[in-house]
Amino acid sequence: MQDLIIVKQLPQIEEHLKELSIQIDEKVNNAKSLVCTEENVKTIKQVRADINKEFKDIEQQRKLVKEQVLAPYMQFEDIYKQYISDKYKSADSDLKQKIDSVESELKAKKEQEIKEYFEEYKTANNLDFIEFGQANINVTLTASMKSLKEQAKSFIDKIIDDLNLIETQEYKAEILVEYKQTLNVSQAITTVTNRFKAVEEEKKKEEQKVVHIQMNKNHEITQKSYEELEDVMNKPLEQPKEEKQEDILTLKFTVKGTRTKLKVLKEFLEREGYDYE
Repeated sequence: MQDLIIVKQLPQIEEHLKELSIQIDEKVNNAKSLVCTEENVKTIKQVRADINKEFKDIEQQRKLVKEQVLAPYMQFEDIYKQYISDKYKSADSDLKQKIDSVESELKAKKEQEIKEYFEEYKTANNLDFIEFGQANINVTLTASMKSLKEQAKSFIDKIIDDLNLIETQEYKAEILVEYKQTLNVSQAITTVTNRFKAVEEEKKKEEQKVVHIQMNKNHEITQKSYEELEDVMNKPLEQPKEEKQEDILTLKFTVKGTRTKLKVLKEFLEREGYDYE
């Protein structure tokens, strides 16, 4: 294929793209008008391959023209960097380093001053468990010392308010331990309260379990006593034998039964001469 884009004299370029565009329109329209069937699918595949190959060739020539056009500029850019931009950048880098050094020193002094204020106010309020870093104070050169000290004071004042709130709580010692780890008073109170609530629930479950076991034992004893009494009542009465007087003993027990059965028991005791209370 002949050269379609010719570089004559940079940056002047002779283009034959309009003429080429007419030829491309004809090829593209013919290709789009084709109907693809089982019989001609191979032919249409070949048409598609030819179009793609032609476009690839043109793209290669475009890239070559781009390189030729850019080559003089790249040479100019190298010279520009050597005589102009590199010198400005060198000066800028040197000045930036000097400025950063001074500003870093100023920032360090400002941070040290606000830290000393934080420590003094902290000590005055007997708060030995907090650190300056926990306040998250962003010390910048543009921030005024007044605003920075207000941030430090506000942080410590909030700690004091939290401690006053904790002092009113039922489990204040445990809550304080939790609070010192997170400095989140709401979370500390909730965590400890839920913990003690869970412990109390477990204690209640254990107590209920003991009561249930004792009730079962009492029921077994009562049931056994009732069964023994029932055996005595159902046993045929023997005629009293003349024998020496036996010692009188006392047997205490609790009887449970229906009204009818208890009435029968009472009549039996009275009839047989038992002394009962």
